[in-house]
Amino acid sequence: MAFLNRFFSRGSQSFVGIDFGSYELKAVQFTMTPRGPQLEHVYKIATPANALKDGVVVDPPLVGEALRQLIAEGAISARRTVSAVAGPSVVVRQVSMPHMNERELRESTKYEAERFLPYSVDEAQIDAKILGTAEDGQSMDVLIVAAQKDLVMSQVSALQFAGLTPAVIEVEPFSMVRAMLTPDSPQYEQNIAIINIGAASTSINVTKGGFVPFTRNVPIGGNGMTKAIATGLNVSVDEAEKMKREKAAILSQRDDQPVAPTVTRIFNVITPPLTELVTEIHKSLDYFRTRFRGETIEAVLLGGGTARLTNLDAYLSHELGLPVSVANPLEISGYNPADFPADYLKEIGPSLIVAAGLGRRDLVPEAGRVAVTA
Repeated sequence: MAFLNRFFSRGSQSFVGIDFGSYELKAVQFTMTPRGPQLEHVYKIATPANALKDGVVVDPPLVGEALRQLIAEGAISARRTVSAVAGPSVVVRQVSMPHMNERELRESTKYEAERFLPYSVDEAQIDAKILGTAEDGQSMDVLIVAAQKDLVMSQVSALQFAGLTPAVIEVEPFSMVRAMLTPDSPQYEQNIAIINIGAASTSINVTKGGFVPFTRNVPIGGNGMTKAIATGLNVSVDEAEKMKREKAAILSQRDDQPVAPTVTRIFNVITPPLTELVTEIHKSLDYFRTRFRGETIEAVLLGGGTARLTNLDAYLSHELGLPVSVANPLEISGYNPADFPADYLKEIGPSLIVAAGLGRRDLVPEAGRVAVTA
């Protein structure tokens, strides 16, 4: 298995995008039509408890059985999969290197990556892509991507236990870009922050022109708010999760409508983890601006199940001073309204930003591909 083997590959076989979320396993399958990609199947089920840790599938047979259920209940027809790795062991770094060809780059990448990988290069799968000539005109900008081998192989094992064929495993930020931005999108050549608030962690990424020069993962997500509700309101975790989804909202002093006492109590207890998350987002975006001087962030796209938290987009927009919109990656493709009502797609769309991008991988044009290939 090697990184980027199919960076530019395209095929005619059907693929299903599989997102290994810590809270849910999700599958999205598209079909190609003369009008472009059309949504064919979408389904998600709960991830078995304690089966994933920091993105690693720690119990592949158990997750494999859950994947079998996901495929069967979702009527997924494809058996070749595209999935993604994420978490603290996944590194995406833009660096400057002397001019060289692709073969020389492959030989040099290992030594360059050694400088910033948090683990041994012998434990990593690494590859790189030449982006172009650097601003100084004397060197070239290179995108280096690395993931720990155990992380990659744990997904391969789970997929194979499910009777599926892992065709491509890529890095998660690129799937989110593909889900939301195509070369003909007005925002494609702008710096857009894509923030995916998962259950266990939040991925903060900045993309421009199809590439992701900056990505950071912080261990704060929707679970933190759920635990705060459970503790603060003295309810079970399951009840707290239900309350978060059905009653939680971000309140503002500008609101002039009466608010139910329970909603106020929920807001009060989730404020600390929410404030911590916003602080980390601020730090990340400030670091991007410092590292890439002269570059400005134009807007934020918000994904993940927590993105549906009432008023979160408006709250983040106020805190960050940027326009923030909730991602709906399923709506930008074609779909049959009789099978997929618009309200349904809007409700589930944010949580499927990764799976949708994975499902679209072989169907849309893009500047580049970064992947581990099985």
